[in-house]
Amino acid sequence: MQTKPSVQNGLQSQDMSPSGSHCTLSIPPELIHHILAYLGNADLVNTAIVNPTFRNVSQRMIYRKVEPSVNMVIKCLKCFASYPQLASCTRTLVLSDVTRHCDVFSNYFHLLHRALSNASSLMDLTLLLDGHYAKYLHGCSFRLRSLTTTLDWDGDFVKWMSEQTELQNAMFGGRFERDTILPSHILPKLTRVSSSPLILAAVVPNRKIKEVEICLMRHELLKDDILNTASNILSYSTGPLIALQIITYLSDTQDALAALLTIPNNLPKLDSFAFCSSNGAITQVRNPLPSCDIYSNHLQGLLDAFPDILSGFKCIRSLTLMSRNKSDALHDATFTANLASRWHKSCPSLQSISLAGSIWLHNSRHGWVTLGDLERLLRERQGRLLSRRKYWKDADPRTLSLEEVKRKKEEDEEEAEHGDQMERQMDMLQ
Repeated sequence: MQTKPSVQNGLQSQDMSPSGSHCTLSIPPELIHHILAYLGNADLVNTAIVNPTFRNVSQRMIYRKVEPSVNMVIKCLKCFASYPQLASCTRTLVLSDVTRHCDVFSNYFHLLHRALSNASSLMDLTLLLDGHYAKYLHGCSFRLRSLTTTLDWDGDFVKWMSEQTELQNAMFGGRFERDTILPSHILPKLTRVSSSPLILAAVVPNRKIKEVEICLMRHELLKDDILNTASNILSYSTGPLIALQIITYLSDTQDALAALLTIPNNLPKLDSFAFCSSNGAITQVRNPLPSCDIYSNHLQGLLDAFPDILSGFKCIRSLTLMSRNKSDALHDATFTANLASRWHKSCPSLQSISLAGSIWLHNSRHGWVTLGDLERLLRERQGRLLSRRKYWKDADPRTLSLEEVKRKKEEDEEEAEHGDQMERQMDMLQ
């Protein structure tokens, strides 16, 4: 005898028929998506065989972000080319350059075109493919928000960029072909870009670029004439430009110093500046001595001259110095402990300084504090707020004088303003 539908644990279902048909679930797909979000891809493969509803939701989650290994790139592209409904689920795609590991023929690039043509919802693409292959991307229906690529910057690439009207964040790592021009109406929404000086010269002027990363990965590029020209070109951004990061190979401190001094001359209104050395040392220590003597014994480095560099900025608030060289004195907490207060004298607008793992924040009441200090101060502030609430709750209005009420109110306002500043700093770091 057939039973009536029953409701158990919030799920409405029908009994399984002898033929093994699946249950009909009344759970909204949005709720299923929220539940399955806690699972990894291996578990999602299992939930995909529960029933059609779970399969659709699981597939969307599995294919939302796709990052195949090098030996799986071609299989991934074949899947996208053969199953458009799966390719259309992808929002983020990372493709390594298989041409660096094996020989490929024209069929591979035609496969790439068919696969990406089906990825209609793609928003974030990383395509590591060296060479003049942008023509195989023409006509793809997706509109990217973020792009990282090593495709050569040529006429075909510019044509592809003319189709990407929603692009906001880009890293262009390919070679620049001479005389390539990017018309001013292309990439109208681009606000953040990372590339070499030549490509930046084609992209930044007359666009609302707010954040720039300059890649100078050969030591001979970190020269004052090159950086002076590059920073002068960046000044033509209509953003305006507020953040600049330089990634470089550091070999000669004096050349680097002369180059960095050109930045505040051309970009005095930067809000944030970061300098990252992929090789070489920003400041070296000749003989690691006890902490009190370490500063007087380091070789002439960039940190000595940073007050001169910082004094040229009018409103800079954030400074970051990073070095991958573990012997760099920048990794010595004792050496860097007093740098923030010294630099603040040359640049009073500074609010945060990050030095190879240590973060310093300027607090209006306590001076320069670490991230740990800031967390402690926020906890202490919470305790004071509780004490103040208890005071006002227990106070007898008949015994309070007007002067006492006014004084307490001023203290509360000052405490609130100080607390808001610390919370903003914590939010910025997070």
